Amino acid sequence: MNPRIISLVFAPFAFGTSAFVFIGLIDPMAEGLGVGVPLIGQLQMVFAIACGFGGPFLARLLSGVDRKRLLVVVLASMVAMNFASALAPDFTTLAGLRFMGGFFAALTIPLATTIGVNMVPEARRADAIAAVMAGYTLAFLLGMPLGTILGDAFGWRAAFWFAGGVAIVAALLIALVAPGNVKAPQLAGANFKTALSGENPKLMALTMLGFVATFVTVGYIGPVITQSTGLTGAAIGGVQIATGIGSLIGVPVGALFARLAVRKALFILFMLAGLTQVAFALGMHFDFGGLAVPFLIVTMALGSAALFATTTVVQARLAATSGAAVTIAFALNSSMVYFGQGMGATLGGGVIAAIGLSSTGVAGAVVAVVALVFIFALPRR
Repeated sequence: MNPRIISLVFAPFAFGTSAFVFIGLIDPMAEGLGVGVPLIGQLQMVFAIACGFGGPFLARLLSGVDRKRLLVVVLASMVAMNFASALAPDFTTLAGLRFMGGFFAALTIPLATTIGVNMVPEARRADAIAAVMAGYTLAFLLGMPLGTILGDAFGWRAAFWFAGGVAIVAALLIALVAPGNVKAPQLAGANFKTALSGENPKLMALTMLGFVATFVTVGYIGPVITQSTGLTGAAIGGVQIATGIGSLIGVPVGALFARLAVRKALFILFMLAGLTQVAFALGMHFDFGGLAVPFLIVTMALGSAALFATTTVVQARLAATSGAAVTIAFALNSSMVYFGQGMGATLGGGVIAAIGLSSTGVAGAVVAVVALVFIFALPRR
C-alpha cells in the first residue's frame, strides 16, 4: 500500500483513541471524580456535541487552507486536549477540556479522508476511504483496550496520557510523509447547499441513527462487559479487542457493499446492528455461564462490523454525490457520527437512570428499527 495513505491511517487512529480511550474506565473515573456513572458517560456527549458543531463550521471557514498543514495543527490540538485532561482536577474541568478539544478534533477524519480520495482515481475512492478509515478501527482494536489496561494499572489518567502520545506520533508521521498542497477541489462550489443537496441529508441522518443505536450500549461498554460477564479491570480491555476486530472486518465489507444498491446495503447492515443490540440485552438479562464471554465477544464484533461497514457505504456515496463540497459533506457526515455518539450516550444514561443498564440494548434495537423504516426514504438505485 502507498506509504502516504498509510500515514493518513494514524489520524483517525489518534482521533478514535482520544474520543473513546476512557469508556472502559467509567467506573474508576466515577469513583475518582466523585460523580455517578451516567455522568461520566456524558463526557462522550460533550466531546461529540463539540465535534458536531465544530466540524462543519471549521471545514467551511478553512476550506482554502492546505489539508495536510491543517491536519497537523488539528492533531497538535488533540495532544493538548489529552494532556490537559490527564491533569484535570474535577469533572467540570474535564468536561470543558473535552468540549474545547472536540471542537477542533472534529476536522480529523474529514481532512484525512479528503487527502486520501485526492490521491487515487475516482474508481478507487471507496478503497481509499476504507484504507483511511482503517485507522478508526485501530482505535477500537488497540487504542481503547490499551487505554483501559493502562488506566487499570496506573490510574484512569494514564489513559489520557496514552491518547496524547498517540496523537503526537500521528502528527509527526503525517507531517513527514503525507502529501502536501491538497485543497478542497473547486472551492467556488464548496458550500453547505451543495453538500446538503439530493439524497445527502438522508444518508447523513442514517449515519446518526447508526451511531445512536450503537452507543446506547457502547458508550457504557465497561459496565456492560462487567454485568454480562463479571469481568473487571484489565480484563475489560481484553474483551474490548472484539470491537476492534469487528471494525477491521466492517471497513472492507463496507467497501464491497458500497458497490451494491445503497438501500439494499444499508438495510442489511442496520438489520445486523439491531440484532446485535438485542443480543446485548439478552447477555445482560440472562446468565449464560461459561458462554457469556464468547457470546459477548461475538456480539461486540458483529455490532462493530455493521457500524463501520455502514459508515464506509455512506462515505463512498457522499464522495460520489458531493462534488466540490466533498470536505464539507464529509464534515457534516462526521457531525452526524458525533451527534449520534452523544445522543446514544445520553439515551443510554437516561435508560440506566430510569430502568437499568440491562435495558440499554433494547433501546438500541428500537433506534435500529427506526433506521430501517427511514432507509425506504432513499431513492432506488
